Amino acid sequence: MNNLLQPKFFTGNHITLLRGGQEYFPALITAIENSTQTIYLQTYIFELDIAGNKVGNALKLASLRGVAVNVLLDGFGAKDMPNAYKKERENAGVQLMFYRPKISPWTLKKNRLRRMHRKIAVIDHKIAFVGGINIIDDYNVPDNTPPRIDYAVRIEGALLPSIALSVTNLWHRMAFRRFNMPKMTKA
Repeated sequence: MNNLLQPKFFTGNHITLLRGGQEYFPALITAIENSTQTIYLQTYIFELDIAGNKVGNALKLASLRGVAVNVLLDGFGAKDMPNAYKKERENAGVQLMFYRPKISPWTLKKNRLRRMHRKIAVIDHKIAFVGGINIIDDYNVPDNTPPRIDYAVRIEGALLPSIALSVTNLWHRMAFRRFNMPKMTKA
């Protein structure tokens, strides 16, 4: 049997379940505030509500103190992010990229629906957060519906190298594509 198809189990991990944004965001922000080298954050939605502003400010401050901050957002999930906000983060040194930023409702190509739904953060290659929580407040819901319920895990240990490799590989692929994209000329 092919070894690639067999699951691998890693011992020596410390995994903490985080229930909803009320547990996730404080843990993520604390890890960002304590970072010393690198941060990779990949998420589908990055909303500028209470939670999003706290995370965004923590990322900006980390970059200003010399941490390499790399944020990959989905072009549709974060399409409403104001240009001034993006520019402020970039001016502080945050590397900000968008996965498939061009959104066209007029094309019938199947790949227009391809989105980046990851919700992963890797801090200093020592701590990872993986789960279903986007950067959006649980109570930021329409029509006073009940709050969003989702989970994430905080991971330390032997799983980190494979998580970090996945995150950095996607970051580098996106950076390569962005760098090699042909320039659009004005007619």
